[in-house]
Amino acid sequence: MNANLLVMKTGNIPFFTGRKTNRENYLLSIREAYILSLGLIGLLGIYYVFVLNVNATKGYNLRTIEIARKNYQFEESLLNIRIAEAQSLTTLANSSFASGMQQIENPKYLVLKDSLYTYKK
Repeated sequence: MNANLLVMKTGNIPFFTGRKTNRENYLLSIREAYILSLGLIGLLGIYYVFVLNVNATKGYNLRTIEIARKNYQFEESLLNIRIAEAQSLTTLANSSFASGMQQIENPKYLVLKDSLYTYKK
């Protein structure tokens, strides 16, 4: 019997290398793998741009909320100033209901000293 025929019957053909037979068993060819990798890179790029857009939108919303908060704090300080003016001693003394009150003849004041804030001599 011929020796080449015996080798062909066993399934080991010496002409084909192991790399070629392994390459034939791959599910994807090199071109398909390249196209698939480019597609995945493209999808990741689109996802990255989407995430950047979401973060930029959140940053813009936070900035507008911060500006509104500063405006409200400014308005609150203006209202506190108006309240302090309304409660001041001169406003109370010049008001119409204060003119009907009796004057104090000998006022006595209660003075509390805080030992943390006073100087020792």
